[in-house]
Amino acid sequence: MRFAILSLSLTALLASSAPCRAANFATDAKAWYEQHPEVFENAAQLNAEGYPSAGNQVLVSFAEQDGSPLAAYMIGNVLYGSDPSAAYRLHLLALEAFPQAPDAVLAVALDEHRHGEYARAIINYQFVLRTAKAAQFSALLADCLIRTGQLEAAVAAWNQAGPAKNAKAIETAICTVYGPLRPEQRRGDLIALIEAGDLTKFTDLILLDLSFDTDWWSAKVNDEALNADLKRASLALGRRDARYQALAVYAKLGRVAEKKQSEIKKALTDAQLVIGPAAELPTDSQIARALCELAVTAKVVTPAELWTAYQATLRSRVERQDHNALRLLCWLAAATRNPELTDFDRLGWEEWNDPAFASSFMVDLYREKKLTTPTDSQLLAAIAISPDNAALHNLRIVLAGDDVTNAMIVGAIKAEYHKLSVGNGRRDTTRLDALFDALGKRL
Repeated sequence: MRFAILSLSLTALLASSAPCRAANFATDAKAWYEQHPEVFENAAQLNAEGYPSAGNQVLVSFAEQDGSPLAAYMIGNVLYGSDPSAAYRLHLLALEAFPQAPDAVLAVALDEHRHGEYARAIINYQFVLRTAKAAQFSALLADCLIRTGQLEAAVAAWNQAGPAKNAKAIETAICTVYGPLRPEQRRGDLIALIEAGDLTKFTDLILLDLSFDTDWWSAKVNDEALNADLKRASLALGRRDARYQALAVYAKLGRVAEKKQSEIKKALTDAQLVIGPAAELPTDSQIARALCELAVTAKVVTPAELWTAYQATLRSRVERQDHNALRLLCWLAAATRNPELTDFDRLGWEEWNDPAFASSFMVDLYREKKLTTPTDSQLLAAIAISPDNAALHNLRIVLAGDDVTNAMIVGAIKAEYHKLSVGNGRRDTTRLDALFDALGKRL
């Protein structure tokens, strides 16, 4: 198994007009990579076993031992999605040796951007855009310009990216900066916490294995990791442990792409979980919600039936400040249009200061006509706590109407970059493009 390399060496970049030494850089770097398969295989094996940090260290040590800028560049690319700091450090070494190579410059620009060093990233993105045909990176330049207050230049850079014809390339570029770390790294981080004694992380671990997301659009079941982690859970918790049994049932159902209603009903009934005369909610409220959502989606039970059966249990858990229990209670209240939803959201936001409830509570107030101005203190407090929440910024723009300000639009643009909103059935640049258009008309 080979590590996936960050796609920095684009065909367009290789057709650059840079000097010969820089133009050959990407080709030479790839050749270097192909000459050292055993190092990457060793690191990949540790990665698969759940110890990516150890695999990362193998690669870092080899880069230091090799000492060449090609090693620094290629290993930096491999580590980009798992160890950002090490990747940045290695990319800088490559850039020092090849300051005119667009691939090396782009790698550092992405590192700088991700680390919030926007002024430096601007310089390097501008170099890449001058020396190579890679218009999508103009969208990343636009983000850095927005964050340094250069609004007119930002709008121009966004338009230069060609959002109408380059939408998917732009979306991928944005996710490269703001997307999650590779799932293998997140899995390893959870395993490390479990081995340090936090057995509650088994729920996060199994849920990750069932939705191994490599970006904002792609997720699949990692069967190899799931099997290994279920074994870990059985050894740590015991097969008779209620938490393990609930995880095992959900894993069995969750790993099947097309689930039959009858199979879901039988599995839950046999396990006495969620449905059936002797059923109970799993003690872990996070896995409880996962099973409830699965059962409702399969139409083996209705939200109203779950509310009747479990709202008392969930209220009891909420009294013990079980945040996942409150999230499940909110989900059921929303699905049944229960008027208590606002009170539940208020509890999560105002009393527990949980950012997860900020946008839903603000929407509750807006729906009840209790939130009427963009300067409402509660809304501003929510945005201060969750500055990257696009829903809050968009709600503020709606409340402002004709009195919307540049600052409001800029705040919404920043939030969109952090995680694109769902547009035409997927996370895309539809909203971001509209915001840039609105800002451009005001400048």
